[in-house]
Amino acid sequence: MSRVNTNSLFNIKVFVLLFETLSSTEVAQQLGVATSKISRSLKALRHSFDEPLFIRKQHGFEHTPFAKTIYPHLKQLLTLSETSLALSQPVNTQVTQQMTITCPPPLSLNLLSYLQDKASQLKLQYCFNIKPCSNDIDKLLNRLEVDLAVTFEAHNSERLSSEFVAKANAYVVVGNQQHPIFKGDSRIDVDTMLKYPYISFNGHEFEQGHDPLAMYALDKGRSINMVAKVCLLADLMIQLERSDALALICYRDAVAFLCAKAKLHAVALPEDQNRLLNLRADGHRHYLTKLRQGNQANLWVEAEIASYIQGNVILHCDGAIDGKR
Repeated sequence: MSRVNTNSLFNIKVFVLLFETLSSTEVAQQLGVATSKISRSLKALRHSFDEPLFIRKQHGFEHTPFAKTIYPHLKQLLTLSETSLALSQPVNTQVTQQMTITCPPPLSLNLLSYLQDKASQLKLQYCFNIKPCSNDIDKLLNRLEVDLAVTFEAHNSERLSSEFVAKANAYVVVGNQQHPIFKGDSRIDVDTMLKYPYISFNGHEFEQGHDPLAMYALDKGRSINMVAKVCLLADLMIQLERSDALALICYRDAVAFLCAKAKLHAVALPEDQNRLLNLRADGHRHYLTKLRQGNQANLWVEAEIASYIQGNVILHCDGAIDGKR
């Protein structure tokens, strides 16, 4: 035992594992190394002790009497060494917080990266799961399957509470760059939009039909050629790029994404036209909905989501825009 100090901790670990498994292949798999490295470690151990340690058999190894003698000592040495190494490393006791958030797809485009950046700045470990909203959000919250929800209506009950965040009351018209509605310097109005095919970009809960142009057409007794209803930006991008349809959007990040990824153009509706659409639709209201007895440690997340929404919704803009915040 006088020459144990000449062996590395890795060689001792190889010996202990091989003694317990009698398979060099299994030891190599456990340590994530090639079997040739296991053979070199055994050779170094034999040289150090000047004693045979294992007898090679057809299907593995057999212990020698010397190996049986030194095994308990090397096993104890390995355990003490690994414990000492673990104690010498800085301990990170912070547990990663799992958090599931539901959010309408048109609004969630950059929410995940936004929250990840904020958590990193605060040196907090969070794993966020951003999911689309659904029409049974109250059940999901009550079953603790969702921690926080961005909703378009308040859900106030004995167990749930909703806090108003922002209302988007202005819209941007998006369409193909070659669309005739964008030609010339004429202003865009909702009556002109009704002359073209229309795609409803709806991020509301499933049971709601909250499209502002459709509601305007209904009130005025006008026909509307609604060719599609979509809630995903990728679907909207494809539909707009390949047709002469138009869509209304009220989120800056969504407009920026569409104009950056496809040959689309965006122009904000004039204020008087926004007012016409809001006579019945009254804009898109956004709430943060959660259990009344929610996790107080996540209050910073609620504040950041509210800030993100308030910076993303479009308010009182007029004229051509580039879609950037």
